[in-house]
Amino acid sequence: MAARPTADGEGVDASVPWWRRKRPRRPPPPPEADAEAVKAEALELMAAQPVLPRLVVFDLDHTLWPFQCDRLPRDEPPYLYPQARGILSALKDRGIEIAIASRASRTKGVAKSFLQKLGIHFMFGAQEIFYTWSPKSEHFQSIHRKTGVPFKCMLFFDDEIRNIIATRKLGVSCVLVEKGITLDKLRTGLRNYANSANSSASPNAEPAKGSISWYLNH
Repeated sequence: MAARPTADGEGVDASVPWWRRKRPRRPPPPPEADAEAVKAEALELMAAQPVLPRLVVFDLDHTLWPFQCDRLPRDEPPYLYPQARGILSALKDRGIEIAIASRASRTKGVAKSFLQKLGIHFMFGAQEIFYTWSPKSEHFQSIHRKTGVPFKCMLFFDDEIRNIIATRKLGVSCVLVEKGITLDKLRTGLRNYANSANSSASPNAEPAKGSISWYLNH
């Protein structure tokens, strides 16, 4: 009896050279939520706040869409997190400016081409999309110059804690997203911004004992 082929830890026939193995299929992208329903709920969240940011800034990778630009297969179209489109539409309808601060790709033009394919490129004013090893202070300095909006009037969503920490030091209200922008994260961001605006404490003040957990929970 012929010996049965062995498999590696992922169930792939280990006797087959790696260059001949079929690439495993990626799971299908999650369907977008009803954009109009999400938009209506987002508008309600904004109406409930006594003060709103003048400018909302978004990261791209793992914030508006659930992948890294350079790692999305060329034959796969880009897609957004389910509630992202409705949230963006609500912000635009409310007259709040939207911008991008992203190190999305080392290949120039990829992220912007994805924005166009998704039909949302026109929603953003300042689009600071460039690669750098440093946190996003450079991106925000450029956004501030282009829009004239003070840092204290901005709200920022990002999935990297180092960007949150660096940007908050400028006076920007920030929210860490773990699984993309959602209505819950928008609610958190709007509340944090309103509290900062209504508080006499400086937005540049350090959290108690400099705790990183404080940043993770806000």
